[in-house]
Amino acid sequence: MQRSTFWTMTPKQDGLSAVEQLVCDIAAERWRAGKRVLIACEDEQQAIRLDEALWARPPESFVPHNLSG
Repeated sequence: MQRSTFWTMTPKQDGLSAVEQLVCDIAAERWRAGKRVLIACEDEQQAIRLDEALWARPPESFVPHNLSG
């Protein structure tokens, strides 16, 4: 059976777009599931926004990470 996943997205919060917030949420979910995560950003400013958002997550959804490049 095929599986489809849908997300409802809310407007910007904490300086992140809905898509950027979703990326952080999925990264945390996948990390907790034991998966490796790579986030490819459009530009350096987006990478910095996501970096700051990931560091600001609550301890139970922390994602150890660093910027590359």
